[in-house]
Amino acid sequence: MLLSHTLRYLPAQLIGPVAQFAAVVAWTHWLPPDEYGVVALVMALQELVFQLCLAWWSAYVLRYGAGLGADGRAGQAAHENAVLLISAGLQIGVTWAVLATGTTPLTPGFLAAALGFTISRTLTTHLAERARAGGAIGVYTLAQTAGPVAGFALAIALARAENSAAAVLTGFALAHAAVLPLVWLRLPHTRTIRLDTRIVRVALIYSTPLLLGGSIAWVSVNGIRILVERLDGAAAVGLLSVGWGLGQRLLSVAAMLVTAAAFPLAVRRMEQAGPAEAYAQVARNGIFLMAVVVPATAGVIWLTPALVDLFIGAEFREATRLILPVAALAAAVRNLRVHCIDQVFLLCERPRVLFEITLVEAVATLAGCWIGLLQGGLFGACLGCLAGSIVGFLTCFYRAYRAGLRIPLWPVAKIGLATVLMVGGLALAPAQPSKLILTATVAATGTLYLAALALLFREFWPARRQPA
Repeated sequence: MLLSHTLRYLPAQLIGPVAQFAAVVAWTHWLPPDEYGVVALVMALQELVFQLCLAWWSAYVLRYGAGLGADGRAGQAAHENAVLLISAGLQIGVTWAVLATGTTPLTPGFLAAALGFTISRTLTTHLAERARAGGAIGVYTLAQTAGPVAGFALAIALARAENSAAAVLTGFALAHAAVLPLVWLRLPHTRTIRLDTRIVRVALIYSTPLLLGGSIAWVSVNGIRILVERLDGAAAVGLLSVGWGLGQRLLSVAAMLVTAAAFPLAVRRMEQAGPAEAYAQVARNGIFLMAVVVPATAGVIWLTPALVDLFIGAEFREATRLILPVAALAAAVRNLRVHCIDQVFLLCERPRVLFEITLVEAVATLAGCWIGLLQGGLFGACLGCLAGSIVGFLTCFYRAYRAGLRIPLWPVAKIGLATVLMVGGLALAPAQPSKLILTATVAATGTLYLAALALLFREFWPARRQPA
């Protein structure tokens, strides 16, 4: 059942990120660095606005929405209408306040595009979570994919007429605004507006720790953009965001492909056999995660020169060659923590520990980024963020080890050996391959890695049945 659900959610997990990858590549050819920097800042800001204004309600709906029957979901729709309207007002205030402190001129066209994108994307993101809570996989897929894909197409069309951040954001805003009513109408809904303060109080009590942790985690990933914009301007953010964004998203998608069904298995172990067995399952989950993240990181680092030369616009290439490998490594470290080590404290219901670790990581990341930016420019800032992620990982692993987590080293060594073989295959490819040769090389070395992994872990092969 877990595998079936994972496969059914897979289109939603892949189509949107693929469109985002294509958009990043396209903007390096269509937009100058300062305009792309503004786009990257607004998109990062939208994630923060969601965390501050609506994530508390999304977390509550995701946790308790599945337990509501059809009548309960329809009755709660009137209350949700009020929450969404209030949230939209808060989003306008937060977005304007943050943009007003930056260096980008707040022209009416740009401000309208930024506000339209932020509100429509934030509301659509929430409705996607509501659909997931109710098991409406088709609606969830629509909410997660239609906006990014249609927005990319519209943004390209508008950017042909005007190569500006406002044009790109307008395209995405129009697409998400068009998708929003389609998603809303396919979920239990009503035109009645009624705020239930009792539900608000319960939702805030449940979600406030998650909201604080999510907001601090946002700083760990996106704080580098804010610091660079304040110290070096929007053009530097544009040069940074191509490599940083691609590295973060590539590794996040790789991790996401294998984590959907992992944590529920650990929860089941906790309920059936206690902490020791649950932590052993977390260790197995971690090894499975490393089997994907480690070769993906090595592949991105090794192939960075070829990828940049083939796909990235000329103005962005030099910075992306330096930043992409560091971004991929930082994302790998952080995903291993979030999707493996953190699970120990979720299982034993110790959210305060996670909050403390997230805070330590955010402080270390910002400090490292600031020092690195002053000493080594954009590359130094990325190294500082990597150092902060390592601090967060080591802090979390130390606390989890004391709690009882043990990850066996021999399987990790096997993954490392298979990855070395894969990189050896990549080393045989031409230094400047064509797109076709690069695709063939990735496919061949990926197959080599899987074959090596299968041989190294052959003890897990199904036993052959003896003939009767």
